[in-house]
Amino acid sequence: MDPIALYGILAVLYLLLCVVTGVAGRNTRVGFWGFLFLSIFVTPLLPLVALFLTAPANRPRR
Repeated sequence: MDPIALYGILAVLYLLLCVVTGVAGRNTRVGFWGFLFLSIFVTPLLPLVALFLTAPANRPRR
């Protein structure tokens, strides 16, 4: 397999994991976009750990 194609696949998987982290953080104070950008700039694993250690935001349901 071509190394450039492998890097492309890894980049897509990384961004997909970042989106999953954002979706998991959508009901928190930081929200989807905050966790998405945090996971892109840091690593998706650190925000995921933070999500499991923090409580969801207390927003009224619609």
